[in-house]
Amino acid sequence: MITATGNNFGAGTIQLKDYQSEKMVILNGRVPLNPSLVDYQAAMQLEIYVPDLPLPKSTLTAVFQHGNNYEMPFVTALKSWIRDKNTIVIEKPLIFRSPVFNPTLDFLCAYIPKGVRFDIEALQPTTLTIEDSTLENLSITYQQCIITDHWVFLAIQLSGTKAANEGDPFSFRLSGLPSGLSAEIPFFFNSSTYGYDGSFEIPTTLAGDQFSCSGVDRVNYREGYKMETRAFIVR
Repeated sequence: MITATGNNFGAGTIQLKDYQSEKMVILNGRVPLNPSLVDYQAAMQLEIYVPDLPLPKSTLTAVFQHGNNYEMPFVTALKSWIRDKNTIVIEKPLIFRSPVFNPTLDFLCAYIPKGVRFDIEALQPTTLTIEDSTLENLSITYQQCIITDHWVFLAIQLSGTKAANEGDPFSFRLSGLPSGLSAEIPFFFNSSTYGYDGSFEIPTTLAGDQFSCSGVDRVNYREGYKMETRAFIVR
């Protein structure tokens, strides 16, 4: 666990689960944002100050930003990078056309040294299968899973994600994932309805290889036939 020494946007104590090496830094965790704070409004970009990292600077990665927009859960990706060994930078979230309530940063990302190529496809993949799904037609349309002793990379798209009734909770296992994983994983999809900001989110909780969702409604339910995610998860 890494505990930040400070930040420039008025957040309280920030703690992030971490894996660190000279080749990569992976961070997991959520950081609430408060756009009404003076410090947040004055910040040109969001900065989190941390103890010495093994990377002097990194290439760009993506941090998720959540929020309720149009009264529905939305998620979008923000650019992030390590500026120096003590500073993690995140681009300031966009101003949406509709107010965003309870905005939160979600770290499920890997920082790679600037100027160094990282080819995750060169690592040995693990094939996952769906087990014990409460959704009758759930299937995997794309997957890329890398499991190491220290972290897991998961990129997956699922189809048949519509529950029998709007708002029904659902769950499934991805057999092949290691035990002991624990994370809040945002699945997302893009609506065919134009005029929205970001992507619709289907929030799930991962415990071991078990995913669970409390249910989705409105556009998330009507158009939620596919959902996907990409995440680095610290073991």
